[in-house]
Amino acid sequence: MKIAINLTRDNVGGITSSSLNLINYLYQEDHEFIGLELTSRMYMKGPALFRGFSPEIFDHHIINIHHLNLREIMESAKDLREVQSAFSKPIKIIRKILQETRPDVLLLSGTYYLPWLISIAAQREGIPIVLWYAGVLSKETAHLPAQMRKLYLAMEKSMVKRATKMIFPSLLCKKAVEKEVLLAKIDNSYIVPNPVSHIFTEPTAVDFSLEKRIAAVGRYSKIKNFEKFFDIHRELGRRKWGHTSSFVTSGTKIKKLPRSIDVLPPMTAEGLKNFYLSQGLIICPSTFETFGNVPMEAVCLGIPVLVSENMGCAEVLRKVGLENMVISFHSTKKVADRVQELCGQSILPKQLNALKRLLDNGFVSEQIRAVIKQAALKPSGSR
Repeated sequence: MKIAINLTRDNVGGITSSSLNLINYLYQEDHEFIGLELTSRMYMKGPALFRGFSPEIFDHHIINIHHLNLREIMESAKDLREVQSAFSKPIKIIRKILQETRPDVLLLSGTYYLPWLISIAAQREGIPIVLWYAGVLSKETAHLPAQMRKLYLAMEKSMVKRATKMIFPSLLCKKAVEKEVLLAKIDNSYIVPNPVSHIFTEPTAVDFSLEKRIAAVGRYSKIKNFEKFFDIHRELGRRKWGHTSSFVTSGTKIKKLPRSIDVLPPMTAEGLKNFYLSQGLIICPSTFETFGNVPMEAVCLGIPVLVSENMGCAEVLRKVGLENMVISFHSTKKVADRVQELCGQSILPKQLNALKRLLDNGFVSEQIRAVIKQAALKPSGSR
């Protein structure tokens, strides 16, 4: 089977890690890939993440669209057709790539404008689309002006309607899309948690030091709610609870960041593993997240986590008996209480093994492959 897939290379992004885990698994199963990467950067280094794949079965295409400023286009557009028209040239290039490579199916991760452009080209070429949800765009852009929100909602809705099948990482995500995007029930879908790489599920001895360490990891954006992590750090300081706090994120100007929090750059998977193992607790305060790869990677290593009840991975934690690692982040004091309770706490082997079974890359990837294969056998546009 020849699979087209959109690529990203953000080391702190969930789409990158989930896609790479899947590709690493399917790569061993005689599948071919057409990697489609659109970038708004004028400069970037070579794709180190994908160098290990043979070009004979991993055909990587990079389209640079830095000259097309999305914000300017969105601010001047009256409707989504005008936005689409502004990106007509990259759509044409993507169509040509698809015409020449003829994939059996397109696996599309995320709902932002780059996968949206690819979905337009794929539909025009009659290629079935499996939409692998990662982030609900209408929620990610809820803080923007009304006209911008309207355009992003239309963008997301059009992608959902183009999909032959959809994979949701959680029931929370599916319900949000039904209620806030499509305004209707979705039948052509499956709920499959995001896979966790074997590097995070291999047996590892955890030796917590007496020092109390808490950390957050992820891209700095409004929906990730990292300001709440900063508030928790301050509250623990007021309590004289001696601890260290770290924040792993990409190079972004961060507002109201306490100087006592160490900011670290994105890491490789091996570097991230070692970082998790040096912490007593990983905190994820998102106001909404379709899944949450970071806490699942950490907890599979035996590191306790504390996640928002509005994250899809909370469903997995509850399923294996770790509901004490799920909380509402409305009350900083209550969250701080739970942080002090969980930091450095060990996870029972029974719970850890159950987590690893549910999130095993091979197990999850087989479920995703079954959906992709089924979509490839159906005529494009059938739902």
